[in-house]
Amino acid sequence: MLILMTSPDALLHNGVPNPQLVSVLTSAAAAGNPVGIISNHGEPAWFEGAFGGSAVQFLQSRGRQSGDIVSQNAAKFGLNPSDVLVLASKDEDVQMGKNGHALLIAAGWSGDRQVEALGIRIESAAQFQEIVELIDGWSGQWWFSGEAPRYHVRALSDLSGYGKSVSQQDFAQRLTNTVKNGGSRLNALLAVTARSLLMEGADSVDGLVWGVYPSSKSDNDDTDTLCDFTHRLRTTVSRVRFSKRGEPLFIRHTASPKRSSGGGGDRTDPTGQVLTIHLNPFYKKSSRLVGKNVVVIDDCTTYGVSFGVAAAFLRKAGAASVIGIALGKFGNQLRHYEIDILTDPYAPVSAGGFSVASSGLMSGSTNTISQQVLRSLIQ
Repeated sequence: MLILMTSPDALLHNGVPNPQLVSVLTSAAAAGNPVGIISNHGEPAWFEGAFGGSAVQFLQSRGRQSGDIVSQNAAKFGLNPSDVLVLASKDEDVQMGKNGHALLIAAGWSGDRQVEALGIRIESAAQFQEIVELIDGWSGQWWFSGEAPRYHVRALSDLSGYGKSVSQQDFAQRLTNTVKNGGSRLNALLAVTARSLLMEGADSVDGLVWGVYPSSKSDNDDTDTLCDFTHRLRTTVSRVRFSKRGEPLFIRHTASPKRSSGGGGDRTDPTGQVLTIHLNPFYKKSSRLVGKNVVVIDDCTTYGVSFGVAAAFLRKAGAASVIGIALGKFGNQLRHYEIDILTDPYAPVSAGGFSVASSGLMSGSTNTISQQVLRSLIQ
């Protein structure tokens, strides 16, 4: 079940309610999802004509920007705030959603600056219908949650279920296609990832910095599809911007063998990764990473080497915590690494500039959740 909330302004086109949007909300309510039109002001004159006889409710909530209306209605229906979807067309909607810890969807027809900055964006009622249906089929849980002494790991989906014909390269290409093509599939993929983060309270964590683990031959320009996905995710979940577009968190100073194609020798050995990346010096200025909580996104993982390496550099730079998020996980093994960077983490590390204190299998748990939704998104 989802709770859908929006404001009267989001439904208006040339001063009258958009009949397609009215139909989407009416259908969602008829399917058993609570739907509310929320405003600081009284019920508009057109509301009864648009929604009369339906289960869609109008709720006047003065000071709705506080987000209390979100948490109150979630509690009323025995749901979490992350089960509330807010269609935003003005800054008051954004504040209501952010402060209420709801999932925000930007109305593409809005010219509001705060709305335009949101990462999940629909351009039509049809796209809104698709994303509501796709999100409603997702339980909003990580497939894998693991804890290591120095960092945490989450994986959104179990890629083993795709079958032997799907490799890491295949998945990466499918993800690239989804991000490049945009539309409802990208929006839904962003939404299920954001929803899982919101369930963990990520939006309430102070000093949240976002970054992407660099590909084996990264151009270091922060423009690839996973970088764009991550920035869109950041604007959906975070309240304050510490990451900057155009400034990747990591620099791949030397190309590394592509591990997903069988290169790089022992794929559980972090050496090749430590010696070919470092942190972007941009984040050294004003100690931008000191005391921060960092989210590192990777498209897919098998043994988890990338997250152990990323955590080593970030902890050396003074980060308070690190969580690694893989959109997909291959295989049934994930390792943890306690790596110490002994030199400047913002510059290339030499062979003697690091040590591996320990490594081993990571403890964690898996959830049996529907993977069919993800398969419909990443094709």
